[in-house]
Amino acid sequence: MSLQRQNSVEKAPIDEREKTSVDVKDDGSSRGEGRSPALPYDSDSPSKPKLPYYWQLVMVVLTCLCTFGNHWSNGLIVSLKTTIIKETHINNSQFATLVAVTNLVNTFLCIGLGFYIDKLGGALMSVILAGFHLSGAVVMSGAATNHLNSYPLLIVGKVLAAIGDGSLDNAQHRIFSTYFAPGKGFAFSIGAIWCVANLAQFTGQSTANVIARNLHTYAWALWISSVIACFSFLCAVTVFFLDRYLRVRYNVTDQTSGRRHTGQVRRGTFNLRAIKFLPMTFWLVVAFAVFENAGVQSFVSISTQFAQQRLKKGAVIGGWVSSFYLLLPAGLTPFLGIYIDVYGKRIGFLFLSGLTFLISMLLLKFSHSVPTFIAAYVFYALSQAVTPAPQVEIIRSIIPDPHYFATGFAIKKSVVQASIVIITTAAGKLQDLSPTDSLDPAVTLWLVYAFLSVAISGFMLLMSHFAPNTLPAARLSQVAPRDLPDEVERLARNQGIVIHKPGPDEEGDSVNEVKLKEKMLKSPKHQSGILSWAYLMIGLGIIFIGWIMFGMGVNWGVHGSVVAGTVGE
Repeated sequence: MSLQRQNSVEKAPIDEREKTSVDVKDDGSSRGEGRSPALPYDSDSPSKPKLPYYWQLVMVVLTCLCTFGNHWSNGLIVSLKTTIIKETHINNSQFATLVAVTNLVNTFLCIGLGFYIDKLGGALMSVILAGFHLSGAVVMSGAATNHLNSYPLLIVGKVLAAIGDGSLDNAQHRIFSTYFAPGKGFAFSIGAIWCVANLAQFTGQSTANVIARNLHTYAWALWISSVIACFSFLCAVTVFFLDRYLRVRYNVTDQTSGRRHTGQVRRGTFNLRAIKFLPMTFWLVVAFAVFENAGVQSFVSISTQFAQQRLKKGAVIGGWVSSFYLLLPAGLTPFLGIYIDVYGKRIGFLFLSGLTFLISMLLLKFSHSVPTFIAAYVFYALSQAVTPAPQVEIIRSIIPDPHYFATGFAIKKSVVQASIVIITTAAGKLQDLSPTDSLDPAVTLWLVYAFLSVAISGFMLLMSHFAPNTLPAARLSQVAPRDLPDEVERLARNQGIVIHKPGPDEEGDSVNEVKLKEKMLKSPKHQSGILSWAYLMIGLGIIFIGWIMFGMGVNWGVHGSVVAGTVGE
């Protein structure tokens, strides 16, 4: 089978493993994947039954629980800010260092870990990353036990936990990308992850001070968090062995390749040259996330104090009001995932999340009444609800080779981490410059972020409808899965993509033809990849600025309170 793009200078990178589609039945072979299967079963045996749906449900539940401890502890340190500063005798800049260390560690670490998630698989990496989080949680708990109150040990614990926290959700996504195809449960599984995550964070955040006050030490809040982390680690171990069991017992298709899921370790080393095969749409999604993700998630760091200032209430009332943003996403994200699985509209959801974020910030900036404030927080909660599932789903949808899903997602997440550090440090400085310690000047930063996110997502939405040949990956991410083959054929005709077949009776050829055309459409049109390298340099520049801003923040002694690890998708 030969491929060509009649009006393009580039042939899309199609390797031998693309000759089998995600949607075709497993032929019992593992062509192109190596000669040594990871599990000792007869790959030619036709007797293995299809994976039952109830096992897929069990995999969803256990995988979601892998990060329960991670998200439980997300808001724990910030919630205990006053107590920790008092007991450890540190200042605001030292506390900002403590809570921001997760973001800083993962600005670069996410990319490397993303590659290893693609290489080793999500199940194994979930165990490793959950183990790092557990070890960090135990060290932090020990730092507060028996009135030790060691700030250096807290830092060590946060660094260990950060190694696991930053990429554990990426490993979850990789597991689900193996078991669920786009439009066939993948978006729902992502929504389920964030339903559990928001409930875990809400519970941990809202009970931290209650536990510390009633048990007379904040060490108990940290130790309970460690117990929850241990539970999540055991869930990750269970997922690893369950994955092996299902591969032996059932005929499991790897939805990233279309072949049998063998759990085989991918060979090769990290190669940055793969960057040139990421389409323009991917970099636009990254640019959107730099402003929308970072803006929405970093606003968490001031939400409680902002609610106190606007409502003129104490920390308890402010905390409960600001935590509302966690409950609405918990209820909505699974249903949004189902909608995306059935109808697509991924770019539309990006625009909706940016628009609700913009409305929220406009209401907070230009009105100071209590009803308007409540309305603003409702729109903020809606933005939180609409953010995770579409962004994870669209990254998988727009990259030409799904094997590099975790790597692409990690690039996006690393840049977002840096952007969070930038906006929270700048906001802290603006608050310190205010004579009344008001957060109103800082809201302007979030308003700018919201406006830019709407502009970028609006541009993608318009291009997907009125100029689909310019951003074909964006267009394909908008259509419903059932309409995808027809849309691929239409765009392929418009761009002159032709596939020459050696024979009319080749098995599975019609499905393969559509998948190969889809990959060519999503691939960049220019072989040199100069634009992709330029976008990568811009991303690295944002990361570099994030480190500089963090150093300046420490020097300023700002009040910045980044919620460690809370970076959404």
